[in-house]
Amino acid sequence: MRASRLIAALLAAALPWSGASAACLGMQVHAHRGAPALPENSLASIRAAYAGAWDGVEIDMQRLKDGVWVLHHDLLTGRTVSGVGRRAVLQLSSDQWRDAKLTGAGGGAPPPFLTDALRVAAAQPAKTFNAELKVVYRDCAPVSKLVAGMKTALPHGNWMITSAFPEALRCVRGTDRQGYLGLIVFDPRHADSLGASPLGKYVSQRATAPKLTRQWLANLAATVGAPVGVHVDALTLSANPQLLRDAAAQSVRVFVYAVGGDAALAQQLRATKQREGYLPSGVIIDGDAQAFCRAMGG
Repeated sequence: MRASRLIAALLAAALPWSGASAACLGMQVHAHRGAPALPENSLASIRAAYAGAWDGVEIDMQRLKDGVWVLHHDLLTGRTVSGVGRRAVLQLSSDQWRDAKLTGAGGGAPPPFLTDALRVAAAQPAKTFNAELKVVYRDCAPVSKLVAGMKTALPHGNWMITSAFPEALRCVRGTDRQGYLGLIVFDPRHADSLGASPLGKYVSQRATAPKLTRQWLANLAATVGAPVGVHVDALTLSANPQLLRDAAAQSVRVFVYAVGGDAALAQQLRATKQREGYLPSGVIIDGDAQAFCRAMGG
């Protein structure tokens, strides 16, 4: 979102829950990697998410070795994309990407290029295109070129960029002074969810929750630049019960997801609303938007 629309959205998100709400108690609801029951990060899942009750669609962006951007979550192919072996996305060319195939139920189509997804998003100005940068690059040039292309492709301005890397967000800010940027905070207690490995299990059993204090939020706003937000797991929110209140006081948006699934997310948010009187700016869910909102009581 841009300019006055973004300011209005930020102010609305900063208010405590009051009972006067939008379709889902005032929260935006984004479809995680597109609509469920379709291959993740596929054009079919993106189109279905835009056609459904979600307020936006969350996708993952990576760059091929020839500089072209594509939609893919994992650093390696093989789980959701076949036909090119198990290789790093950054090692593949555009021709190889065109020859690949999406796997799973409803698969078989080539995995999309970012330009394909942007054409779909351009026709949906009322819904947010939530794009995550999966990799941090050594310099800002590729990211700056990416952002310039997105600004041209989506003149309606209803898009956001997120990343787990503050460096990547600072690169984005250098090209886009007004756009909303979200820092994804990984909770190390979920390390085992990255893959079944002894190391992941060891880390998750011994890890502690990230500490997201008011000063931490202030530092985030200072280093990345407003408008900015934080995207956290429900487990992290539970460990930082003051987060929504502190974020509202500083006009920092909060989006929440749950590695444990939508039911766990709804349960945590209901408890947070009852305890603190606040709800996040938005959620990123794996299932049906209307079912999630009913579970929230909205």
